[in-house]
Amino acid sequence: MGKRRAASQAATPSSRDAKIARAADRTRDWADLEDGPAGLVAERVLADDVAGYIFFHAVCRSWRRCCDDPRTRGGGVLEDPRLRPRQWIMLVGEKEKLDAFGAPHRSLRQFLNVSTGKCIQVEVPELLDHGVIPSTAADGLLFLHCKATGAVRLLNPLTRQKAELPPVSTRPTSLYTSCNAGLADDRTALLNLSSVVMAFAKPGDERWSVLENNTRRLMPNVFFAGCFYGISDHAIMTVDMTRGDEQPRVVVAAKLGLRFRGLGMDETAHLVDNGGKLMLVHRTTRDSTSYKRMYQVYKVDLKAGRVTTRGIVGLSLGGHAVFVAKWHALSVSPRVFPSINANTIYLGLSLTERVGLEQIGAYRIRDGTTESFSYDTQNASPHPWSVADCLAAYVSACL
Repeated sequence: MGKRRAASQAATPSSRDAKIARAADRTRDWADLEDGPAGLVAERVLADDVAGYIFFHAVCRSWRRCCDDPRTRGGGVLEDPRLRPRQWIMLVGEKEKLDAFGAPHRSLRQFLNVSTGKCIQVEVPELLDHGVIPSTAADGLLFLHCKATGAVRLLNPLTRQKAELPPVSTRPTSLYTSCNAGLADDRTALLNLSSVVMAFAKPGDERWSVLENNTRRLMPNVFFAGCFYGISDHAIMTVDMTRGDEQPRVVVAAKLGLRFRGLGMDETAHLVDNGGKLMLVHRTTRDSTSYKRMYQVYKVDLKAGRVTTRGIVGLSLGGHAVFVAKWHALSVSPRVFPSINANTIYLGLSLTERVGLEQIGAYRIRDGTTESFSYDTQNASPHPWSVADCLAAYVSACL
């Protein structure tokens, strides 16, 4: 009797084993997710970040079946703004200079997501035979230039989508020293070719449409909320692209209410997307008679058409930090990068304060205190680099 009871107990699963078995029966194979739900998930992922969509598409064959290949989705590099790597920046090496005639460049690149802190490696083979036209308003896209043919190409480095733009026939010296690229709107590329000449083209156009803007070069500039904005002596300008078949024109978006003595190494002004708000950072290191370091923050009120300090409490950057160089600025959140201080302006590697005797690397705008960084323009910096070093190098490269 005892043996029969033991055998019966051995053949009957325990209650714990039964629960595990029932749970296993209820578990779905995610690869078998139907096209409808999987497609909805893919769209939600794409709305958050294009890299997540690329990873989702690469997981398995069934998921690839329910969402379009990111290389062909939308029909072109400018067709679907959600596919742009707007939160991703391509990091540069120490003293690396990416310019229109600088090929070959290193093709295996690191990309950093400034919204999440995630870093990935991406192979960009085009950099082996293309230069990079500096850009501060390209929504994460790369403007590439082929020295041999003069061809200009627009590349999404994450999706691998490409677009052919008209070749540039300007003098090489102008392209090398003065050119800056960006987007005029969601469908149109622009080049700042000189202090007064801008050129516009869409992918597939045969030639650039040239506009003499009769203002100083709109630098620095930014692509914000689907529009191009640049700084002139007296105003923040934008490009009116709503004129149908007529040529675009440069118009005032907001009056400054302040004048710049002359933008250069001792004075810079920067437009920056600061957590979804357009702001202006004005930096001066000397006035007409003496050295006087000053950093001021302004809110750009596009609805009112003016630049103001109203709504900025205690010279706040809203808890963000802003990295600035001569032409470029980038806003990041210390919540993403805890080693970076809030409401602080970090200086690019080539600015006067950074390479001078003071070697100032950061300025806290609320109390005026500074933080020194040792940086030698002639010798290599200590490694490994900090996040602040990487971001300072990025804005200094003017990509």
